[in-house]
Amino acid sequence: MGRLILVASGKGGVGKSTIVSSMAVALAGRGLRTLLLDADVGLRSVDLMMGIQDKVLYELADCLSLRCTLREAAVTHGNFPLLHIMTSGQDARPKDFEPKALSRVTRTLKERYDMVLVDAPAGIGRGVKNFVPFADEIILAATADDVCLRDTEKMAGMMMESCGKHPWLIINRFDRRYVKQGLVREPASSALALDLPLLGVIPYDESVYSAMVQGKTIPEGACAATAKAIDGICDRLLGLPPRRRGGLLGQLFGKEREGV
Repeated sequence: MGRLILVASGKGGVGKSTIVSSMAVALAGRGLRTLLLDADVGLRSVDLMMGIQDKVLYELADCLSLRCTLREAAVTHGNFPLLHIMTSGQDARPKDFEPKALSRVTRTLKERYDMVLVDAPAGIGRGVKNFVPFADEIILAATADDVCLRDTEKMAGMMMESCGKHPWLIINRFDRRYVKQGLVREPASSALALDLPLLGVIPYDESVYSAMVQGKTIPEGACAATAKAIDGICDRLLGLPPRRRGGLLGQLFGKEREGV
C-alpha cells in the first residue's frame, strides 16, 4: 500500500506547486511509482509545469462521475515513465468531490502507486479539506517571512484539529542575507515557533524560475544545491539517513537537524 502525501500552504505564491512537482520527479527517479495529483479545482497549473497540457483528456472529476477510468485520467510523464500526472477538474467545483467516492478513489490510487502526492489549493477552503482525511502525511510549504508563517500556523492548527495529523514544514526560497539583516529567522527557529518538524529548506535560487518557464522541475533544471535540497526532503520523507553536504546546503540542513 502506498502513501498519500498532501502538500498544502497557508497562502498562495510560496512555490508549493514547484516543490511538489520537483518531489514527484525526484521520487520517480528513484524507482518509485509516483502519482502527482493537482487538486486545485478550476485553477490547475501542474499540467503546464510538467509540459503535459496537451495530453490531458480526462480528470479526477470524470473518474468520480464514471466517465472514465483512473488509468485514462493519469498521464505518463515523457521523461519519467514511473511518474503519472492527474488533474482534478478544470470545470469542476470542490463540492463535486463526494467523500465516499473520493475515499474509494484514493484507496485505489494507493494500491497502484508507491507515492501519491497531492498538490492542494492554497488556503483552508473546501478544496484542501476534501483531501485531508485521506492523507497519510501532510506537508505545509511556506516562506520565511512572518506573514506567511502566521498563515502557516493557522493552517497547521486547522489540520491538527480536523484530522489529528501533525504536518511537516518546508521553508522555500530561504535567503540567509535576510537573517543577517534581522528580517527573518533561521528555519529551525521558525519551525520551533510553529511546533512543526522541519522537513527541509530550499534556498532562494533564480534558476528555479528559469527552469519553470522551460517546463522543467528543480531536479531537471535548477542549480545543483537546490536540487540537493529536494533530494534531502525526499530522503527524510522516505526515512533515509541524511547525506553529507558541504557549503550553504550543509549549513541549512545542519541547522534543520538542530531544530527537529
